[in-house]
Amino acid sequence: MNTLDAYRRLIALLPIIILIGAPALAQNEIERERNSLRGIAEMGFTVNIETNVSLNEKGELEISSIKQQAVDKLREAGLTIVPDREIRSSADLPFLYMHINTMDAGRGLVPFSISLDLYQPARLTLNRDLQTSVSTWQTGLVGIVSYDRMNVIGESAVGILDDFIKDYNKVNL
Repeated sequence: MNTLDAYRRLIALLPIIILIGAPALAQNEIERERNSLRGIAEMGFTVNIETNVSLNEKGELEISSIKQQAVDKLREAGLTIVPDREIRSSADLPFLYMHINTMDAGRGLVPFSISLDLYQPARLTLNRDLQTSVSTWQTGLVGIVSYDRMNVIGESAVGILDDFIKDYNKVNL
């Protein structure tokens, strides 16, 4: 076998080598995110809902109701949730941030997305140790519902907390 044939075989194997390594890299990132939850004793929780005027007028998504159900679920799981005023006054506390985005697509359909991020205080070493908050863990989902099933959005928002609780418990219990 000459050198050219060896290079051709190597090039033919290259996609396989890359595909084998990709899941390992993804798994490593998941473990890194999960490990960022280790040792967190308390956190804040906030919800933001973004929607267009026509859905807002329907009043189907109540931020206070979704937030209360979520906080209750987190507390039932044994997590300590600090009050909003404490989170606003301290840059040293981690907080869960839930963002719900909905849109009236017409014809009775409402696409939505929900993202959940844990933000923790961090120092930026390249920027004179500036302290800020960075997302160290995240998950999310997208879906679509009809007008008569808008409650599914709130249920999904509270349900997505299961991912966080599971990962938190894996590294803290």
